[in-house]
Amino acid sequence: PAAERQNYVLVVQDPFNSFYDAELVYRFIRLIEALGLKPVLLPFKPNGKPAHIKGFLEQFAKTAQTAADFLNQVHALGMPMVGVGPALVLVYRDEYREALGAKRGQFNVQLASEWLSTMLEQLPQLPASGREFTWFSHCTESSARPGTAKEWQTIFARFGAKLGTVNLGCCGMAGTYGHELENLPRSKALYEMSWDEAIKSLPKEQILVSGYSCRSQVKRFGGFRPKHPIEALLELTQA
Repeated sequence: PAAERQNYVLVVQDPFNSFYDAELVYRFIRLIEALGLKPVLLPFKPNGKPAHIKGFLEQFAKTAQTAADFLNQVHALGMPMVGVGPALVLVYRDEYREALGAKRGQFNVQLASEWLSTMLEQLPQLPASGREFTWFSHCTESSARPGTAKEWQTIFARFGAKLGTVNLGCCGMAGTYGHELENLPRSKALYEMSWDEAIKSLPKEQILVSGYSCRSQVKRFGGFRPKHPIEALLELTQA
């Protein structure tokens, strides 16, 4: 029934997190449940970003249209749709609009920080925990939505924790670039120019990274997988 639809949250999958970091998607489901809402994991639909990165624009447009048609059908239900990967979520707005024009439709997939911000007053006001975290932004996220850091800080304050933010630019992974063997030396050099020192200066359990590429880069060169902000929020609800 329409009156119950705002109690549901539709989780939009992306290939990187669903296939290679599925525990994050699982923990997002757990967080939604902890907030008293009902999560629904939507069927996976290819987003097309890898094709766009490589310049296969005709193939990208076909993939984008298929995904857009599906997401517009779901959008008609009036339930919030949320994705955990900022680089993939933002493709639905910019690259889809450029490639599809009016055929894109009106669907809206929100970043986790956007969705949590829209329901801030409904979130539990947790007591101060004394926990401190530091969020490292994804470069696409910071450039496209410069207010994201403030959103996360407000959300973490609501959950009883303090959040510092760091904006270092590209970690060197740059989508699929850093995954290619021939680019490894340059990818590592970019990481060492900024991220390496900043990561080493903080306790591992304090570091939060929302971008899948950035988490992959820290795991490769820093030796550990940092948490996504939503994983830290889940921890705070369980404290």
